[in-house]
Amino acid sequence: MGVGEGKTDAIARFEELCSNAAAEQEKFLMDRLMENKDTEYGKLFGFDDIHSVEEYQQELPITFHYDYETIIERQVNGEEGLLTMERPVYYCISSGSTDSPKYVPIIEKDIQRQKFYWLDLIQETIRRQMPDASDEELFGKIFQIGEFRRDFMPDGTMSGVRAGALHRYLESGGELNIDCYTAPEEVLFPRNTLEDLLYVKVRFALACRDVTAIHGVYVNRVVGVLRYVVDNWDAFLTDIETGGISDCFLVSHEWEVYLKEHLPADPERAAELRAIPREELENGLVKKIWPKIRYGQMIGGSMFKPYMDKLWTYVGDLPIHYFTYAASEGCFGIARGVNEEDAYYTLLPDTCFYEFVSETGDGERIYTIRDVEVGSKYELLITTFSGAYRYAIGDVVEVVGFHGQAPIVRVCYRKSQVINVADEKMNVRQLENAMRKFQKRAECSAEGFCVDGDYAKQRPRYILYLELAEGELPENAEEILDECLMESCFGYKRDRELAELDRVKIQMIPQGGFKAYGRFMAKLGHSKEQDKPLRVLVTEEQKAFFGGALMS
Repeated sequence: MGVGEGKTDAIARFEELCSNAAAEQEKFLMDRLMENKDTEYGKLFGFDDIHSVEEYQQELPITFHYDYETIIERQVNGEEGLLTMERPVYYCISSGSTDSPKYVPIIEKDIQRQKFYWLDLIQETIRRQMPDASDEELFGKIFQIGEFRRDFMPDGTMSGVRAGALHRYLESGGELNIDCYTAPEEVLFPRNTLEDLLYVKVRFALACRDVTAIHGVYVNRVVGVLRYVVDNWDAFLTDIETGGISDCFLVSHEWEVYLKEHLPADPERAAELRAIPREELENGLVKKIWPKIRYGQMIGGSMFKPYMDKLWTYVGDLPIHYFTYAASEGCFGIARGVNEEDAYYTLLPDTCFYEFVSETGDGERIYTIRDVEVGSKYELLITTFSGAYRYAIGDVVEVVGFHGQAPIVRVCYRKSQVINVADEKMNVRQLENAMRKFQKRAECSAEGFCVDGDYAKQRPRYILYLELAEGELPENAEEILDECLMESCFGYKRDRELAELDRVKIQMIPQGGFKAYGRFMAKLGHSKEQDKPLRVLVTEEQKAFFGGALMS
């Protein structure tokens, strides 16, 4: 099936699920326990003897990924019946707690449910909200910014990021209509390459006059691509006109030959684009290039404010659908429509079983969707199709309303100290490991350090705030630190190789800076902040302090 093919009754089905969300949740949980009662994990925790949510909460502990690392490694090496009776068809790969990647198994039921929400429901929602447009006008030619490399585990099971799971699954089964995308199959699904194919994808998109939508995962990537177009506008027009590749673009010989064969010189299209006034090119860029575009789809909202501010410059009043709330472990929520005030996600009653821990940590009560209250914030626990049980993903969400019985949430922040600029998910252990390596190689010692995301450039990057105790930084300090980060975090290495992240920047802070931060936080009544070292900047106060506005 291709994007936009085959109208469904997805909205009616979704409304029914939400209206009975509490019962659907309990059914989901009991079905998973029954399916997996004969697995090693199921026998260990007595799934066969659990008959209620309360018994489930009493018998099973709250878990984290490190609780599963050994059993997943055994599963990767060929053992079956460990976490789920059904074998995985895909492994999501992201950052683990050590230098090694984190593997998250995904079974087919999980991806099939993902298809219902990411394709069927979103498409029908967009149709309903844009009733004047035909399917061809909405889904006819999509500039898909994502790239879905054909990676595999040693046994041949597909692997990659969660965003690629559905496309890879559909493509492998011959269900994906490649014709609805601007880029050909071999560009969307490259084989065995770490090369950045951004130039190739943009060339195909610019060559297409009839783009109807832009699809991406995170808004930062969409903004980065559009900024790339603006920064290299004249070179792109020259290449379109001549069919060549300008020297400012780094493209391998293989892809250079491919482009010359598939995108010959097109002076007419170049002339159309040159007619766009060069001054203030950024403003409304998307509609200037593609007058037929109807909407964009990406994860955005107030959590991504630096990117959203720039996005609106590029897209003007283009309707945006905030897509999905998901992670490697599962698909949790779906945006209800286009042009929402913020990224609000209805929790999906039939993809996970949800539990909620109060953000304040007061009391020992753990809530279900029956008990959560509008305006309250909770850390989310999930039980999934694919063998994660009472799993703490570290996200804190605020309940902003209900869709039937299903909570509508806004994602606030990650409770654990994790920096996640481009889906690399680097945690504190990895950061500290990288800094230990860095201090040894750079022959210096740090009094204190912390990290934030820097979104001012075409590609985002880390900015490391560093106060030295001894030594001086060598001239190539940022190169050394970048290598240490790649060694310590698989997700960071992947995103650097795919040019999703730029090289880290080191920002020196004056002597006594971290002690000044402790005094600053104490004035705000946060004395406990001094008990543990700050590593990842999360709050606006922290960002303002280390950004220079409050440091004194």
